[in-house]
Amino acid sequence: MHKLSKRIYKKMVRALARVLDEGSIPMPKGDAPPEPDEAANLNVILWGDPQISCLSPLRAARVTAACRDIHRSHGKFDALVMLGDITEYGAYCEYQMARKLVNSIGDKCGAVFAVPGNHDIRLRRYQKQRRRFNAFLSSLQGGRYGAGKRYYFADDVNGYRFLMMGADRTKFEASFLSREQLSWLDTELSAVEPGKPVFIFNHQPLKYAHGLPMTWLGHGKWRGSVGLQSYKLREILEKHDNAVYITGHLHYGISRYNYEDCGSFHAVSVPTVGVLNHGDNDALSQGMLMRVYDDKIVFQGRNFGDGAYTDSNIINAQFEIPLKIN
Repeated sequence: MHKLSKRIYKKMVRALARVLDEGSIPMPKGDAPPEPDEAANLNVILWGDPQISCLSPLRAARVTAACRDIHRSHGKFDALVMLGDITEYGAYCEYQMARKLVNSIGDKCGAVFAVPGNHDIRLRRYQKQRRRFNAFLSSLQGGRYGAGKRYYFADDVNGYRFLMMGADRTKFEASFLSREQLSWLDTELSAVEPGKPVFIFNHQPLKYAHGLPMTWLGHGKWRGSVGLQSYKLREILEKHDNAVYITGHLHYGISRYNYEDCGSFHAVSVPTVGVLNHGDNDALSQGMLMRVYDDKIVFQGRNFGDGAYTDSNIINAQFEIPLKIN
């Protein structure tokens, strides 16, 4: 690590300690810790946008709250997936803080995945940021990452296919998806056993999905989405039953906008665990638990900072996706 990065990281650690000592960010105190369901085939923690910042210890404190909540579990989850914007600026010291926090729950998660967000890659040369991002994942207990010169790759957890996507070119906000990546996605989806779900993880959602553009403050028809390749991506997803496209980016709390039944495939938007959430449900440190069964997938919202599941009166606090069994 560069000497300057070391100094900044040490300052970040001290700033986080001060925030935690002050108690300005609530820590989980509920009597219902998050637990994997032993009857499920797959138990996954979903976090949107930790967005760890060298300038704001509050974000690291919110992620700390989520980590402490997970550490209260008596069981072990099969995977943790972070849906992009791990960092604010893609800085090495920010990844070091993220590594420190995520590794604190290494004994509670089997595999750890992350897709790159626009904040992770937009300020530096593409390949430099890709190497930095993969180095971060390789430093995690259970970290999974792809080989080669691209972010996207496929992996399996408990026999279920995980397809991790990522921009093929540096973009400031959207996600450029090359023809090669879209072709790879189509091929991977076609190879999945009929009747079995497949999970596609990317940072940005589809155009007009999840209340866009309103849920992205209503500015511009493409804002908040994948961008110009959104329609091509949707065409591929529509060809495959039981495909579940899971994204972050919107910083929107659990609400009616988090789930869309798109016919053959399904779209799920996960709130941020590190930044402030928009919408009526603006609780801090939000995310989801995903449990996969033979005939359905169950998503449950979680306010990690409160140590409690999302209030059942909120739409999509829990929802099910029935699987099409051939």
